[in-house]
Amino acid sequence: MKKSILIPILLVFIFRCSPDEETQAPTNSFQTKTPEKVAVQYTLTVTASEGGSVTDGGTYDDGTEVTITATPNEGYLFTGWEGNDSTSESLTVTLNSNITLNAIFKEEYNYEYNQLDLNEPPFQSTNDVSGDIITSSDPSLFSEIEYKGTGQREMFDRRNGGSFNNVEPHLFDTSFSDGLKTEIQVNPEFTLDEATVEANKYAFLIGQLPTALRKDVETMWIHKGIEVYGGGNNNLLVHTGYTEIYESYIFNGSDNSDYIASVVEETLLHEATHTSLDAYHYPNGGWTNSGYSEGERWIETVALDGGCYISDYASEFPYREDLAEIMPLYVAVRYFPERISSDLRDKILSCNINRFRYLDSQNLDMSLYED
Repeated sequence: MKKSILIPILLVFIFRCSPDEETQAPTNSFQTKTPEKVAVQYTLTVTASEGGSVTDGGTYDDGTEVTITATPNEGYLFTGWEGNDSTSESLTVTLNSNITLNAIFKEEYNYEYNQLDLNEPPFQSTNDVSGDIITSSDPSLFSEIEYKGTGQREMFDRRNGGSFNNVEPHLFDTSFSDGLKTEIQVNPEFTLDEATVEANKYAFLIGQLPTALRKDVETMWIHKGIEVYGGGNNNLLVHTGYTEIYESYIFNGSDNSDYIASVVEETLLHEATHTSLDAYHYPNGGWTNSGYSEGERWIETVALDGGCYISDYASEFPYREDLAEIMPLYVAVRYFPERISSDLRDKILSCNINRFRYLDSQNLDMSLYED
């Protein structure tokens, strides 16, 4: 009898993943946290030189505006910040880096005088005061002059009502020992020989101006004609016919006798003030309406002087002529006091003592007159 053999059949079931399951990325059960943003901070370090104090600095968030104030001690003047160009006692800075500032103070110059009650400007114009403030024997920083031919230039000429004209003047490059340069442009109505004489004459006279008043004098225009000098436009304007008048001013001496003196140097002090100082100190940049302006400080300083003006001309045009009218007298009182009388000194300081202290605080390079 045959036996039946039963062979078990193994059914193998193969499971395959569905297409969707096959491409699905594994799920991560952990979530990544965004790190908190750390505020960037900067440090304002503030110090003061001898003669005053300053508010503290500190550490602040990026972009913070911080105001610091410098306060001079009695007998000292604040003159500016080491680390910033401002000459204002109150300074606001924006922190976007570490900043170090040092308040600079200097001892006040001692102005000794007798206070007078002045009910009106003591002078019609300060050109009437003295022709001996700067003289032809005083030093000049003029060092070299070079003729470079003629070239097209636009020059202002006061004649016939005044206008800018395109001309081809004689050109002279003029150098000074403090590194400044001025291009002297002489109207072609002068011959070359005449132009050379004029250029050399005025190059020496320009060099008698201190660096502070010459820093923006890029050009000088020289014309014939009897017209007054001018300043501004980075320029000094000369009409040689009026030079003859300036060279023969009549003054009344201390013994009541008349004498003749030149005010060419004093007039150039006046005009160079227009060129190099007005725009930095008058409100809204002065009459040139450009450049950085102290503005409010000048207004406050005039108020401290009781609104007194040294001349009728300054009073009539306070934001155009005040500084220029003061400058020759500031030079006289501050640097050459022996060249004016004590009575004249009393008048000047009774009207302008605070303006003079303001000028003292501006770190003007007047070193030509200090040597």
